[in-house]
Amino acid sequence: MIVVDQPDALMDVPVAVELKEFTPHQAVTITATQMFPSHSRWQAHATFMTDVSGAVGIARQAPISGSYEGVAAMGLIWSAERVSPPSPPFPDDWVLQPSFIHFEAVGPNDQRAELAITRRSAGPGVTRRVIRIDGLVGVLFLPPGEGPHPSVLILHGGGGGMDEYSGAMLASRGYAAFNLAYFAEPGLPQGLVNIPLEYFENAIRWMRAQPWLRDGFLAAWGPSRGGELALLLGATFPDINAVSAWVPSGVMFWPIGLAGQGDTRPPASWTWRGKPLPYLQENNGSVEPLPPQQPGQPTAYTPIYLRHLRDERAVERATIPVENIRGPILLVSGTDDQMWPSSVLADIAMRRLESNGFKFPFQHVKYQGAGHLILLPWGPRTTHIIGFKAEGFSGFVYEQGGHAEDRRRGWC
Repeated sequence: MIVVDQPDALMDVPVAVELKEFTPHQAVTITATQMFPSHSRWQAHATFMTDVSGAVGIARQAPISGSYEGVAAMGLIWSAERVSPPSPPFPDDWVLQPSFIHFEAVGPNDQRAELAITRRSAGPGVTRRVIRIDGLVGVLFLPPGEGPHPSVLILHGGGGGMDEYSGAMLASRGYAAFNLAYFAEPGLPQGLVNIPLEYFENAIRWMRAQPWLRDGFLAAWGPSRGGELALLLGATFPDINAVSAWVPSGVMFWPIGLAGQGDTRPPASWTWRGKPLPYLQENNGSVEPLPPQQPGQPTAYTPIYLRHLRDERAVERATIPVENIRGPILLVSGTDDQMWPSSVLADIAMRRLESNGFKFPFQHVKYQGAGHLILLPWGPRTTHIIGFKAEGFSGFVYEQGGHAEDRRRGWC
């Protein structure tokens, strides 16, 4: 038989899997197939030796072969590889629907056991609401109860669109979470080009007017370019009470994709009061042409961006004034990030906070060997991503970094 301690739980909850009543001192192979509401399927496998009682404790034993190495309670989950892609269309509220993991264990003499468990990104009572108000494009997740609730403004990264998983998970933990898209969605710019900070000011104002927030706690959170943006918004708008930025940059970076039709302004990522904000690659003496991208061949940008940081004047000009943030700051990075050098870029923000005697708590958590994809815990991981939504950046493979031996910790 297969026994688990969490047959139905949120996706960020680890599950302990045990095999029992197999033949002692024999090899047993267990396969885990994950099935998501998007209809994509991911699969991992591992072979273990049973003990004297015919049991295997996956949280205590290392496999003798399989998709991962070493002792890892959730190794069968995070080491999965995709075996079938998403097959749209799927319902708009797919994030509220459960995922399933099917375990199958096969031992000698046709011994076999199967078990299916349920994993959820939204807990009981979490609600989802599409927001199309005053030009805002987003999805709001609310926890059960009238509130008020501590709230988070969620900002996606350089791929554009929205990450609804994060919103659903935060609402499951008691936060009101507003996933705000700012490019690469219908009705918005298709590139990360000349995005006005006034758009986010409008979102903050709207959130503050809601009964579930009003004068309560409001944090900004985002990964990658969304982390850069979270720091920038915190430094600009006093209504933000805390910032959490994952694999972020303390320096503003160059635009991604193409400007909107009719936009003839010099391209920048962000504008404020009609003026473009400076970015690292602007008037930078160390900028060089990007390497040509070959279809199917992953490209690592970190070595290029490290060279861009050699121009100290460009760095200073584009550095975000993080000392103006009016609340605590948490930065999270991976030292093997190959999309951009997030640990180095976050350290720029840390040095600025230290030199200005920042009065609120601030911390930079560096995960050794982790890559760019620091996501919700325990989900399948990859060291590459294919394409962005931004026009001109789709269809290519981008190296993310991260070492396989660190994946068992659930952070790369």
